[in-house]
Amino acid sequence: MEIQRKRVLITGAGGFFGRHLCAYLADLSTRPTILAADLSGAAPPGCDAFHTVDLSAPADVRTLIRLEKPDTIVHLAGQFGTDDALAVFRANAASLIAILEAVRAEVPHAVTLTAGSAAEYGHIDPDQLPVTEQTPCRPVTAYGFSKRLATEAAVFYHRTYGLSVTVMRPFQLIGRGVTSRLAPGAFAEQLREIIRAGGGTIHVGNLDSQRDFLDVHDAVEAAWMLCDKPAPGGVFNLCSGRPTRVGDLLDAMIAASGVSVQVEVDSARLRGASDVSVVYGSHDTLTAHCGWQPRTPLAQSVRDTLDPPR
Repeated sequence: MEIQRKRVLITGAGGFFGRHLCAYLADLSTRPTILAADLSGAAPPGCDAFHTVDLSAPADVRTLIRLEKPDTIVHLAGQFGTDDALAVFRANAASLIAILEAVRAEVPHAVTLTAGSAAEYGHIDPDQLPVTEQTPCRPVTAYGFSKRLATEAAVFYHRTYGLSVTVMRPFQLIGRGVTSRLAPGAFAEQLREIIRAGGGTIHVGNLDSQRDFLDVHDAVEAAWMLCDKPAPGGVFNLCSGRPTRVGDLLDAMIAASGVSVQVEVDSARLRGASDVSVVYGSHDTLTAHCGWQPRTPLAQSVRDTLDPPR
């Protein structure tokens, strides 16, 4: 008798994390049926079906869930890079509520994994490092606030309706195709131009801040392990567990590029009061839960980040 494959719905499938997750699942020996959804764009490689859906529109989300009947949902869709609190609330919190309402009505036994963010923690006191899941959340951006609301919604839907909802909180993901709205992606985009020109100047923001960079391949592996072994109502940091100075990351990228580069600080790229100086997390809770460990060396992540997006 043929074993029925898992039906996995990935929202935000056209984004950085989503495209890598689709590729990872497509290469599994026990490959699931991969159902992708996004607000716009083309279907990512490896998916079996693609839907263009406004995930903040409850009726459209209900139709999608009723049609595809997923048994696993990985909710990655969202918005950042703007101070428009209402827009990011719709994209990051209202979309999750729409999905969970549809799950409650159509597939109440489905497993949902949703992406929170390290931005939920906000400003961190030095004595709170490394950040654990018990660290108080004090978001300093509309994005972090919206993700905090979404996490509260996830916990509420588990506690109140018994849905299997787990939250992962990624720290700063890097790798091939990372958006240029984040420092590693902006560095990579400029360095590719400088490589083509044979030299030039790279414009940067604050190089002294320290971040927890995690390779996207490690992140998608962790996500799938949480789908296989969910923890309803649980929250898990997705991080490397070590801080890296942004300037050191840039130096490694410049060295890997092999070109002569001048570095110039651009005041327009400085984030002011919303910039958290040092943040890195602990993945001990995730490791204890399912045995996950980050495996990709930072040097490999740097090389991948420099590669052109596919």
